[in-house]
Formats: sequence, C-alpha cells, structure tokens
Amino acid sequence: MAIEKVLLVGAILTTTIFVGAVILDSKDVIDLPDHWDIESVCLSSHTNDITHYHANVEIIIDGDNYLIPNNLGIQDENCPDGMRGIHTHDDTGKLHIETPSEMDATLGSFFNIWGESFDEDEILGNHENSDYEIVMYVNGVLNSEYEQYSLQNNDNIEIRYQQK
Repeated sequence: MAIEKVLLVGAILTTTIFVGAVILDSKDVIDLPDHWDIESVCLSSHTNDITHYHANVEIIIDGDNYLIPNNLGIQDENCPDGMRGIHTHDDTGKLHIETPSEMDATLGSFFNIWGESFDEDEILGNHENSDYEIVMYVNGVLNSEYEQYSLQNNDNIEIRYQQK
C-alpha cells in the first residue's frame, strides 16, 4: 500500500511539473497578452489628476492613407459614460493617452480598444504574404515591436502594408 501511495504522489508531482513547464514556455501566456490594463480605464472627464500625453499614428494600406475614426474609445460599449485610456477626438490619427496613474499604453491596446487587428502578420485584416509586408516606423526609425510597442509622448508612428 505504501508503494502505491509513493507512485501516486510521484505521478501527481510529475504531471504538475510538466503542466507548469508548458504554461511557462507558452509565448501566448507570457509575451502576447490579449488585454492590457489600460483597456479597462474609463475616465468620466478631463482633470488635472490624470496622466495625459499624445502619440500620432498614420496607417498606409497599399499606398492609401487609412483614417483612424474620430471619437474612438469615447462612450463606447465598455465605457458608456466616459473615455477609454487611449482614445481619439478627431480623425487625424492623434491618440490621447489618459490614465489615472502611470500605465503602459501599447499600440496593441489601442488596436484592441478600436476592435481591429494589428501585429507583425496582420493590419486591419490585411495579412503579410509573399507579395506584401507590414513595416512600422517610430519617429522615422524602423521598429519591430508592433503591438508590443509602448506609446511615448509625441511619438510619430507610421504603419505600412506595402508590396515587398
């Protein structure tokens, strides 16, 4: 009976260690969140007690400028009486990042708030393939962080879906 208990405990420990290792090795769990904290922010008004800065985003799909909608993240289904942590007021591509405290604002969180796709393989439903690529410039410098890029004050971001 004692040997059976030892074998059972050993099997449970081995399974637990294996499952833990798989979870820790999973890139989706560690590196690519589906949700960033800033996406939960819902501010009722502009006050002096918030962090407030801006970044500009330009999206070019096969040579054509793609307008980012005005009032994106304002009084939406997740924040019906206010504005999300990242939002727009017009269609110029100027993002307003406003949070009650210092908070990471990634480009991916903006696209999640918008409800659109963006990463190194896809932008607004356009997929990288043998003919097209997705490139991103931050302040004129090629950048490969894509959705993981943390927006900084006065950033100028250009995302291109273009022929190779």
